[in-house]
This record gives sequence, structure tokens and C-alpha cells, in this order.
Amino acid sequence: MIRLNFALHRLANLSRADFQSYWRNRHGPLVASVARSLRIRRYVQSHTVEDPLYDGLRAARTGMHAPFDGIASVWFDSREDLVGAMTGEEGRKAGALLLEDERRFIDLSRSPLWVSQEIVQINPMPENSIVAWPKSSWIKFCYLLQPKAGMSQAACHRTWNMEHGYLIRRHSGCTRFARYIQNHTLEDELNDQLRASRGGPPPYAGLTEAWFDRYDLVKIFADPTSEGAQGFAAFLEDEKRFIDFERSSVWAAKEIVFVDEGTVS
Repeated sequence: MIRLNFALHRLANLSRADFQSYWRNRHGPLVASVARSLRIRRYVQSHTVEDPLYDGLRAARTGMHAPFDGIASVWFDSREDLVGAMTGEEGRKAGALLLEDERRFIDLSRSPLWVSQEIVQINPMPENSIVAWPKSSWIKFCYLLQPKAGMSQAACHRTWNMEHGYLIRRHSGCTRFARYIQNHTLEDELNDQLRASRGGPPPYAGLTEAWFDRYDLVKIFADPTSEGAQGFAAFLEDEKRFIDFERSSVWAAKEIVFVDEGTVS
């Protein structure tokens, strides 16, 4: 599988509510209508939500920038399928249709688009069984990250995967991680082509996604001396080794699934 991520900033004349309404009710169904033409296996919108409980996690990471308004995620069976969707006649027509609509609500100049590989750390079966639907108690954290100054993207990925991932798995019981996926940005010429197609900024080094039941987090953060709160403090200290907080951000989101034909990570 290969995954395309699109972190979205809204146009300046739109409120977040108006932006998300258009994205969900107009653009989402449009993407679903051309999913076969574009060889899309899965398409999910993650809509940013505001909540002081989650804002505290960003505030603890000094200097983080403001959240995006949402992230669109699209899965393909292979890189070849994605390239075929971008270059085939049917795919080009569908892509042009989507780009025309994106210009109505997305500030493309501030919205990076890139491809990544998913590294599964915690993912119960069946695949994709936990979804942070708007009316559920599930919440998903989106953490866009960049490496510390002087650290290569490859070194950041190794630390994030082999060391930080292990730390999270080791404390996942007390911190109540329900699902945890790392998205490692690929060193691929496709990213340059995707960026050129919309004039957006360079991609982030990666995207962390972590799912929780909100009620669990309320209990954990209500007691700073709890094992769970201490686990989150340990995660923060470890992040300081490889993440540049001032070029990164974390926030909470709710998910809307428009296409799901099954994926295999």
C-alpha cells in the first residue's frame, strides 16, 4: 500500500465550520464518485476539532504552530496504481475535476500534499476497526512532525519507529492507546510532482495518528500522578530527542470515511 496525505488550510474568507461543511458535504462525495477512476482503495477526512483537553498536549510542546483545518488521506494498492491514476486519461480528467473543486475552499499555497508509508505500531483486528466518527467517543490525534535541526529525515524515522514506537507500545496499557500508526514520508519524486500540481509547501517528515476513547483521557489527565499521565510525560521527553516542535503541530480530529474497499498495511 501507499498513502497520500493532504494537510488542509482553508481559504481566508471561510470559517472552519464552513470549510469543513463544504469539504464533507460537497467535496467528499465528489471524491467518492471518481474513486474507481483514480484507483482509490480508501479515502478518509480527518476534521480538526477544538477542545482544551487536546490543546494542552500542544501547549506542552513549546512553540508548536497552529493546527491545520483537517487532513485528507487516500490509500492506493501500490505506487504504480497512484502513478497510473495521475497519468492515465480517465485519472487525469478525474484529478482535474477535484482540483477545480479544491480551489473553492482550500488555500492550496499553504496545504502540503505528499506520499507516505504506514508503519503499524498498534492496530487491533480487524483492520481499521477503530474510527473516530463524529458522534462517537473516539478521538484521533494528528501529529505532523519535522526532525530536529541537524538530523536527517532517515535518522528521524529510525528513532521514531524503533525507539519512540517501542516506548509507546510499552506504555500503551496505562496510556490507553487504542490504535497508533506512524506515516513515514517517502523520499520519492512523486512528492515534487504533487507539490507542483498545487503549488503547496514542502511535506512534513511524518504524521503520527493515535486513537483514544476521550473518557479514558479525561481520567488520565485528571490525575497528574497517575501511571498514564507519567507515561505521556515520558513520551514528551522522548520526542525532544528527535522532533523540532517549532516546525510541528498536534491536534485532535474526527474522521469521516467516504471510501473503504479494504487495505493491507
